[in-house]
Amino acid sequence: MRFLMVVVLCFGIAACNTAQGVKKDVAIGAEKTGEALQKGGEAVESALHKGGEVVGGALKKGGEAVQKVVD
Repeated sequence: MRFLMVVVLCFGIAACNTAQGVKKDVAIGAEKTGEALQKGGEAVESALHKGGEVVGGALKKGGEAVQKVVD
């Protein structure tokens, strides 16, 4: 009977440690995912900003060309 209780206790401790390990792994994974999403968002923001500058520059040049033709 004592042996059975010791075995049950060992399994209980192992289960608690496993659950804590899983929680820790999930927290680390969520943190890394958040960091990756933030970096991806910053890259998209930068690309959109640069694209906007290029389009703005092209529109400005087009407007200047039209202005020259009109004058």
